Amino acid sequence: MSDVINRNARTLLWEVGCEELPAWSCDAIERQLGGLVLDAITDAGLAVDGATPVIWVGPRRFSVLLETLTERPAVDETLSGPPVKIAFEGGDPSAAPTKAGEGFARKSGVDASQLQVDETKGLTYIERSVPSAPIEELWPALADTILGKLQFAKPMRWGSSPWRFVRPIRWMVTMHDERVISYDCWGVTSGRTTRTHRFLGEAREAQLTTADTYAATLRDGKVIVDHELRRTVIEQGLAKAAAELGGEWNDPGNVLKEVVHLVEQPTVLTGRFDERYLELPERVLVTAMQSHQRYLPVQKNGTLAPAFLTVMNADPAAVDSILPGYERVLAGRLDDAVFSFGRDRTRGLDDMATDESLGAVVFHAKAGSLADRRDRITFVAKELATQLDIDRKLVSDAARLAKADQVSGVVQEFAELEGFAGSLYAEANGYDESVCRAIDQQFLPRGLDSKLPDTGVPAVIALADKLELLVTMFAIGESPTGSRDPHGLRRAAIGVVRIVLEHDLPVDLDAALAAAGAAIDNQELATVDGDLIAQVSDFIIDRVEKRLSDAGVRVDAVRAARAADLPLLQHLDELARAIDVEVKGGNATFQSVLEAQDRSRKLIEKAGGVADGDVDTSAFEVESERELHRMLEATTGELASAVQERRFGDAVAHAASLGPAVDAFFSKEQGVMVMTDDQALQDNRLRLLQRVVDATAPLGELSQLQV
Repeated sequence: MSDVINRNARTLLWEVGCEELPAWSCDAIERQLGGLVLDAITDAGLAVDGATPVIWVGPRRFSVLLETLTERPAVDETLSGPPVKIAFEGGDPSAAPTKAGEGFARKSGVDASQLQVDETKGLTYIERSVPSAPIEELWPALADTILGKLQFAKPMRWGSSPWRFVRPIRWMVTMHDERVISYDCWGVTSGRTTRTHRFLGEAREAQLTTADTYAATLRDGKVIVDHELRRTVIEQGLAKAAAELGGEWNDPGNVLKEVVHLVEQPTVLTGRFDERYLELPERVLVTAMQSHQRYLPVQKNGTLAPAFLTVMNADPAAVDSILPGYERVLAGRLDDAVFSFGRDRTRGLDDMATDESLGAVVFHAKAGSLADRRDRITFVAKELATQLDIDRKLVSDAARLAKADQVSGVVQEFAELEGFAGSLYAEANGYDESVCRAIDQQFLPRGLDSKLPDTGVPAVIALADKLELLVTMFAIGESPTGSRDPHGLRRAAIGVVRIVLEHDLPVDLDAALAAAGAAIDNQELATVDGDLIAQVSDFIIDRVEKRLSDAGVRVDAVRAARAADLPLLQHLDELARAIDVEVKGGNATFQSVLEAQDRSRKLIEKAGGVADGDVDTSAFEVESERELHRMLEATTGELASAVQERRFGDAVAHAASLGPAVDAFFSKEQGVMVMTDDQALQDNRLRLLQRVVDATAPLGELSQLQV
């Protein structure tokens, strides 16, 4: 970058103040804002090479600091437009512009008479001079665009405003170094006035002198605007408080990331609770602390201590009056947990699992009750148990009891304990240990990197749960559309893929999905046909394709392997990886097989198919025909066996061994004319090519490969 441009660079500050932002929306802003701002600045011609935005997000504000140019330099640019046949009436450049042509010109800021034609490419274009413009002139429109592009799960309107945002916007600051950029945006006027901590700031507002003093000014106003610094301050406070108790803090519920976005000036408190609550299972007690109150438990000598840590956003001097309130709230939650847990243990899981209990809970208006879902899961689980040779009695028990704790008092109080609560009650009722683990682990894995269920009964129940959910939701018309996936079907499909591949389970996916379809048909909820099963199967296999792509496997290798339509997900995974290795390795003999398969198919299609009958070796005229036939005889069976035994590297190697014979068959020096005038000879050579296609078919559609 030139020194001139560097001298024209200044720090841009943009702060947007809102009513209290939910923690989940702070995460969304963190993920999106930097990219949106950088794209907007770049498109506007204000970007400084190498400059990256600093994003700070808190409960009442989010802000951006970025080095930008003070003005956009003047440039001459060429904008490509629609094809000539679309831009002008009748495709004639001398005719009047169409609406498409006029729209392109209008969007480009020029008159339609300035449309020009690139005769070589058949496209229209516009040449225009873009004058220089100061950032004060450009930024207001950029700010409006950025706010409009921020995406939230639950946006809202406020007052009579037309805008939709996660919370009402109440103030805005925009400065470029010491200069204020003033403009109206989303119901507020941007200036230099920010707001301090709601309770602790000496004044409600503060005037900024420069963009670079933003953090320091707010620090004086009792606001730590940098969320990473807030996290560090909180973690240091937690470590100190836990050490004073002789223990360590932990965060099994991962609530700290939320706490960071609930406070602007964090203060760590140490609270205590009655030791009698330690009689509760540790996970129940910790969930009571974290699910609503966002408290952090303390471990001492490997066990839970009768104490907790929490973070407040109030005056540290008021700790003595505030702390008893925190302790009373937790005591109330723990009293509820003790009561619910005791009542559930007395009732027992078998009583919760009855048709009467689960039948009273609606799973989905179109998919029946929890009892109906339990029966569908059981049906699928039995199919999987048969496939994987798992004890059907244990699988049946686990499937029957898996959803029973949905009607328990503990789960109704703490939804996070579903599955785990049921496993405790099953253990108390004397069920097999594998059944208890299956109930606890039925929702695993919960994401791309989370823990898997154990092999055996737990894996079967987790698979049955996800496969039933997928088929049921597709059957009742609730499949994902775009980014909308309210039932978590993509997560369920990822779970299926991870369990099958990472535990290497030989699951016949189509048979398991068909079992789910049969269960739905038996309950007369919907009609499930082969097309719907194929849709769900493709939906799951799409996750395998994405997994392989993320692992660096070429997309064309995955799609080639997918066309092989092999029965197990492991087949697709391993075959795609084997093909990927050959293609990336530049194996010339393998490449000749790809070309041979593709060329053979095209010749067969050109001939309208292959006549019935076997290859007649006595009709061969040249050695290349005989050699190709010999190689096919030697290779076809070996290749098929290698695929069946999941030796895909060997299978690809067998296919590659056909390369020299294929090259010779098609070569000018040694080869033959397939489409000869002698029909009998042509048919025989086409049959030989069909053998090439058939021999390599277990490797998929190799013509998909771009080599």
